[in-house]
Amino acid sequence: MRRILPLCIAILAAACTADQMAIIEQLKVDVATAETASDRNQYVEAFMERVKSAGTPLIENDTTAVYIYQGPETRVQILGDLTQWSSNIEMEHIPGTDIHYYRGIHPAKARLEYLLVLDDKPPIPDPLCPYRILNGLGAHSELGMSGYTYHPALQETRTGEPGDYKRVTQHLLNAGIMGYPSKIYVYTPPEYHAGNKNYPTVYILDGQDYIEYGHMPHVLDWLIKSRQLAPVIAVFLAPPNRHLPNDPNRVTEYGMNPDYARFVSEEVAPFIQEHYRSLDYPSARMIAGPSFAGLASAYISFQHPDIFGLGYSQSGYLSFNDNALIEAYQKARSQPIRLYVDIGLYEQKVGQGWLPENEIDFLKANREFRKVLIEKGYDFIYREYPEGHTLGNWRAHLIDALIHYFPSSKT
Repeated sequence: MRRILPLCIAILAAACTADQMAIIEQLKVDVATAETASDRNQYVEAFMERVKSAGTPLIENDTTAVYIYQGPETRVQILGDLTQWSSNIEMEHIPGTDIHYYRGIHPAKARLEYLLVLDDKPPIPDPLCPYRILNGLGAHSELGMSGYTYHPALQETRTGEPGDYKRVTQHLLNAGIMGYPSKIYVYTPPEYHAGNKNYPTVYILDGQDYIEYGHMPHVLDWLIKSRQLAPVIAVFLAPPNRHLPNDPNRVTEYGMNPDYARFVSEEVAPFIQEHYRSLDYPSARMIAGPSFAGLASAYISFQHPDIFGLGYSQSGYLSFNDNALIEAYQKARSQPIRLYVDIGLYEQKVGQGWLPENEIDFLKANREFRKVLIEKGYDFIYREYPEGHTLGNWRAHLIDALIHYFPSSKT
């Protein structure tokens, strides 16, 4: 046995890219039958060397991923999109080693975010996963299955570095309709200062999240320079008391608040019109946002179609207040707006434990909204993706909506 061990290790390493399942199962057999602790450790070291080189989760086939953790902990669990953040999955311990693993079955085009729970301590990103997505609570590890395609504009940001504010200008708007000052950050396209052309404008709620975690100024530059997107101005709106429960906050602004809808339409849009070369008609203005801000985007365009002719709801909290917005769309005459709506398949338990139980199924609410839009004859796009309620979902598909609304004429 001792003489053929190096050959076994070489075979193990060579087979890693061909059959991940065979490798993990072979490792279990090898460590169980190893004659000495030294032999067992060599098997583990060879296996982990390959794992660390490839990064985890290992993609076993189109629909199977193998999550791996190495450490002294006795209990390792997974928390993430795969359980809709509502429960933990136990990873299996390989006896005789410090390795835990879990074989997960996911859609071939899934993109999932997750954390590890070690011995019931606070969750952490997967140390062996090279890809991370930032959000207001920290960083998530990211898994893209074999059928998921990362947009080239996001390739540089996959390891979790925060975005910066170099390409935006901050403005502090005086207290007006809302009764308190508000910050906005304005992006202008690369060609802006070289001419006198007017541009479409994209208004993005939860704007600082899209700057810091979504890298949207960088993404916009990339899309415009690669001629996938027409040059646009982008206005990133920042809610007060960001990521804090203090009033006022994004909840008070985005919860179908008519004053906030007036603020964006009657104060922010005119400010941009006065200070930037922004096209002054509804079909040249898009308002977008995720979750609660997705609700707000669909609400603001519905309330003020004369200002915002384009609305984009990302994973919208459309179940808010017993489907109040869906009911409003159902009862009112159709507005002259175009809508883009998308939702993740792993969004059926959003906010479980703190949102009303009848409102946590965002997927169901978005599907009901789609039915109403069809019945009322709206011009809209509806998409579902095998993803969760996360920034990684939203930053990628914002690209799709931008290109849909403002395609480059230079392609």
